[in-house]
Amino acid sequence: MHRAILPISDQIGLENPIISYNGGMVKHPRTGEVIYHTPIQAADATALVEYGDQKGLHLNFCLNDQLFIKEYNQWSELYEKRTGVSATALGNLHELDGQEPTKMQILDTPEKIDLLLTECKTEFGERLYVTRTQVEYIEFMNPQVSKGRALQALADQLGIPNNRIVTFGDGYNDESMMEIAGFSVAMGNSVDQIKAIADYTTDTNQNDGVALAVEHLLL
Repeated sequence: MHRAILPISDQIGLENPIISYNGGMVKHPRTGEVIYHTPIQAADATALVEYGDQKGLHLNFCLNDQLFIKEYNQWSELYEKRTGVSATALGNLHELDGQEPTKMQILDTPEKIDLLLTECKTEFGERLYVTRTQVEYIEFMNPQVSKGRALQALADQLGIPNNRIVTFGDGYNDESMMEIAGFSVAMGNSVDQIKAIADYTTDTNQNDGVALAVEHLLL
């Protein structure tokens, strides 16, 4: 979520637009200007809420950079701990029918997510972008959304050619942005698929991998 990135952005003094929601939004942290936003269509969001209710699943509903859930539980606690974003429990997510969220998520055990991922891609894959970003997360976005599309939109607005773009990634959802960049860096903790397409592999995120790559490649 955009709001989850702001504490880090503020800490390091960024004055540049932020790509968030797996590429679903590009927004400026200072002015609040939304440069790019491609939400889930309302009918698809309602269908996903219905699916979650039928399966008894925990759903995150990200709307207007706010997080809504049905009820507080271990999964809302996990997400809040990881992101610093507090959720609002509605008791019934169908209260949001007709709204267009930027992103929705299912959270469950890694074993359950393994089973659900294929089912979700079969059920929703023709109308939503379905991806796994953490072992406990399945994320759903508009099918036009990717980090690569958002990065391209931002680069075009700023007048930066692709061969002057450097990307850092570690997960499956980073592949699209790494493919359009002039140079791509995989973190040491990356999945093998990302390491295979990267131009360079640095240390892990826990060991200052980005800083080490910047020092080695740019400075």
